[in-house]
Amino acid sequence: MKVLASDFDNTLYFKHGSHFKVEDIHRIKQFQQDGHLFGICSGRPFSGLLKSLEGILEPDFYIVSTGGAILNKDYQLLYGKKVPFDTICEIYLTYKNETELIVQTLSQNHFYCTKAEGREDTTIIHHIDEMKSEDIYSISLINSTESRATEITSQINQKYNDVQAFQNIDSIDIVAKGCSKGAAILKLKELFCLKKVAGIGDSYNDLSMLEITDTSFTFHQSPLIIQDTADFIVNNIKEAIDILDKQL
Repeated sequence: MKVLASDFDNTLYFKHGSHFKVEDIHRIKQFQQDGHLFGICSGRPFSGLLKSLEGILEPDFYIVSTGGAILNKDYQLLYGKKVPFDTICEIYLTYKNETELIVQTLSQNHFYCTKAEGREDTTIIHHIDEMKSEDIYSISLINSTESRATEITSQINQKYNDVQAFQNIDSIDIVAKGCSKGAAILKLKELFCLKKVAGIGDSYNDLSMLEITDTSFTFHQSPLIIQDTADFIVNNIKEAIDILDKQL
């Protein structure tokens, strides 16, 4: 059995057009029908994945919130590590005037943010204190610039010992210390008794996944550091699965 963990945005899902590449979806379903596993490894909240995948694809597992939680295909929580509320509250107060906030729980129906997204699965909050009673697995600071996101990521990682920040182009994903997409892949192997897992992604927060997976893929348009880390540079997920199928 072969296993492929895929990033979501700009890897499987694209903002423009029909969102998904028809050839990718067809090849993934064929891969699953052949007895292999395909799952998502994303910085998105759980609800953000479910709404987009509804009627399109049924992954075999979900790694969400940049490795903060792992769920099986039946949406059962297999592993999770919550972020310390006091720390993320302080981070929010530090950067609230220059970024927007997304707060990620494991709700299947909605996520929380300080910006009107115009989506039915969005719940607007005015201050992170409104989330004090919730189980939070990640927060994201969004709508920055790529250069400023680099600075903020560095500042957070230098200042705090109980959380870790990952840059995702022009946004910053913040999880509990020890969580990452790569750490979640190792946990996935343990939970599913897997010998090998392949990974595909396009952005900086995918680096730990691409470093830890046994076979890794990225795209020709990915940042150079991502291309240098991956084993194969491909045009789409279909091409990655074709390569996987040829491996022993």
